Amino acid sequence: MKSNPILFKDYYTRGYRCANMANITIPSFVLHSQACLLGSDAVAFTIAVTCVLLFFLLLFTILFRFRWHMRLWLYQVCRSGQRGRRSRRYKYDVFVSYAEEDAHWVLQELLPVTENQWGLTLCLHQRDFRPGKHIVDNIADCVSDSERVVLVFSPHFARSEWCQFELKFCQSVVMERDDVMVLLALQETQSRDMSGAMLAVLRTTTYIEWEEGQDARQAFWGRLRLAFEDPDEIHIV
Repeated sequence: MKSNPILFKDYYTRGYRCANMANITIPSFVLHSQACLLGSDAVAFTIAVTCVLLFFLLLFTILFRFRWHMRLWLYQVCRSGQRGRRSRRYKYDVFVSYAEEDAHWVLQELLPVTENQWGLTLCLHQRDFRPGKHIVDNIADCVSDSERVVLVFSPHFARSEWCQFELKFCQSVVMERDDVMVLLALQETQSRDMSGAMLAVLRTTTYIEWEEGQDARQAFWGRLRLAFEDPDEIHIV
C-alpha cells in the first residue's frame, strides 16, 4: 500500500483493517523483519528439530548415567540360559563384597579365619579379579563362580558406588540361584546414609554384627561358621 499509493488511495483515512486481526488497522500494524525471515513452516521445522535433539540428549544422558547397569543387564540377558545352580563345584566358596576402606579388616580378620582355619576359598576383588578384564565382567563372573556371597556393610560401603553395584548384582544372582547371602555389619551405619538396596537387604536378611571384645568376637565367628555350614539358619534373599 505504501509502494502503490495510486492503487490504494487514502488508505490512512479509509480504515482498511486486517482480516485476521480484530480492531487492527493496516496503517497501525507493524511487521518485524524477522517474521518475514521465519515463516510458519520454518518455525515448525525448528521446533521439531529441537525436540529431536533434546530427546537424543536426554537419552544419551540416561544411558551414560546407567551405563554400568545397562552393561550388567545385557550380561545377564546373554547368560540367562546358563543360570541355575551348577552341578560342578564352584571355584570360590565365598564372594566378599566390601569397600576399599574396609580392606584392612577383611585381610587381617576375615581372611585368616575363613581361609587359614576353616579351609574356605574367598574371592576378593583385590586378589582374584583378572587384570585387564572389564570390572563389570569380573564382578559377574566371580559372583557366579562363588557358592555364597558375603556383604560387609559399613559407612564406607554405603558411600561406594561399586559396592552398591555389587549389592544389586548379588541380589539378582542370589535370588535366581536360591543361594545364601550373609550380611556382616562391620560398623554402625545410619539409615539416612544407606541406599534403598541396603535398607531392603537389612529388612529381609539377618545380619551378624562385628564387635570388639573376646566374647563378642567368638560369638561373631560362631554365627558366621553356622551360616556357612547350615544355609537354612540364615534368611534367604
